[in-house]
Amino acid sequence: MIETTARRPAGGTAPLAHELFEAARARHPDLPAVVWGERSLGYEELGRESDRLARALLAAGVAGEPVGVFFERGFAITVAVLGVLKAGCAYVPLDPAYPDERLTAMVRDSGARVLLADKASADRLALPDGVRVTVLDDLLSAAAYEQAPPDGPGRPPAVGPDALAYVIYTSGSTGTPKGVAMPHGPLANLVDWQCRVSPAGRGDRTLQFSALSFDVSFQELFSTWASGGTLVVVDDATRRSCRALIELMDRASVRRVFLPFVALQAVAEHAAATGAWPASLREVVTAGEQLQVTPAVRALFHALGDGAVLVNQYGPSETHVVTSLELRGDPDAWPDQPSIGRPIDNAEAYVLDEHLRPRPPGTAGELCIGGPVLARGYLGRPEATAARFRTVPGVAGGGRLYRTGDLVEVLPDGDIRFLGRLDDQVKIRGHRVEPGEVEAHLRRLPEVADAAVVVRRGAAGAGQLAAYCVPSHGAEVTPSAIRRSLAARLPDHMVPTTIRSLPALPLTPSGKVDRKALANRS
Repeated sequence: MIETTARRPAGGTAPLAHELFEAARARHPDLPAVVWGERSLGYEELGRESDRLARALLAAGVAGEPVGVFFERGFAITVAVLGVLKAGCAYVPLDPAYPDERLTAMVRDSGARVLLADKASADRLALPDGVRVTVLDDLLSAAAYEQAPPDGPGRPPAVGPDALAYVIYTSGSTGTPKGVAMPHGPLANLVDWQCRVSPAGRGDRTLQFSALSFDVSFQELFSTWASGGTLVVVDDATRRSCRALIELMDRASVRRVFLPFVALQAVAEHAAATGAWPASLREVVTAGEQLQVTPAVRALFHALGDGAVLVNQYGPSETHVVTSLELRGDPDAWPDQPSIGRPIDNAEAYVLDEHLRPRPPGTAGELCIGGPVLARGYLGRPEATAARFRTVPGVAGGGRLYRTGDLVEVLPDGDIRFLGRLDDQVKIRGHRVEPGEVEAHLRRLPEVADAAVVVRRGAAGAGQLAAYCVPSHGAEVTPSAIRRSLAARLPDHMVPTTIRSLPALPLTPSGKVDRKALANRS
């Protein structure tokens, strides 16, 4: 049986995320917890605002329930998330970039009775009966008392590791989003581990790049606060501009960023083309998509110099981060496609076949995750939960496993190599093809800054590869030249039938490549 396991050092259960914030608040109340533009909120000020929100929710009889959080980027998100957790509730992030119909469906599915919003968006959604929209500023103004009573509706409930922290919605294969119900325990384990392995510490600044609907945002918020750092909020316009993003990182002395690969590649490509490097940056954490160490990424880390680290983290929404790999030293020595590393503390990784039997060493199989790092399942969907969260005799001590649907193999050194999605594998003229491998070769071409490969169905349903390429600065993507270059490196069945140039790859709200949008292009 292939099993890779890491255990947390002795010392008991990790503190919950909002408890870690409170500990940091007590140690350094005057340090900035959040910076947005020219304004900042100190730990004590943010703590007081979130306390008031928690008391207002409890006084309104909202305890231990999902609460919708519907804000544009800014201070309100941090106050809302902290206040909801302190009230013993679970937050449901509602991204303003999502269509109204999808947001309404998420509110209905979550069972939230209260939706926190700002004045500008309070009337945007047609909400189900029984759901009330509460403007955050109004609620805080109404929270007149400063101390919670010892008993009664204003007293914070006891919150343990099994209590829900958030419900984040993922895209379902049926087209209906599924709510991942994540308790505090796995998140406390993640934040505890992240703080111990990251060089970011007291006073260091972390970019708050991720949308709240992307689970990495929790990691950004609470690993920063737990270590006494400062969040630097990025507005949407800056988030979409590599030039503005690099300028912000320099101006705000950002030392750590969490970026999906497509954003990292875009920033690296812009930096290489313009010579504008984010000089203060020392730690880049990437997750969500397979990492490719492209020429632009190597150039970025050469420019950042000794001590800069690239961290490749892996984990589906149903577990958050469960494996990690650090790349240090000479970037030229880094592999083009790094592994996803080894499990973080208390995570267990198993490689199983389609019948959930252990695979022998050196062979590919489905990555299944065990240990106290799993979500409860999908909110209100027992059948979907039972299909993905399984108990397998003889594996994980008979505990629950999450079937990731990812194809992996364990390398001789114990690292786990990601091979692709089981449901993304395609046969081209009888040959199995991983689109990610073709993408890696495209990104090595000097005229290609980034690329995505999707599978489309041609005549009689035959699978065909379609490549979408973002040109390098000042370069031009010529399909015939791309095909010649690929044909010199790849077998014929791996050369895309269609090659098109795009100014940028379409992205989902979480920053991943929107492959469905590409596959549906005419």
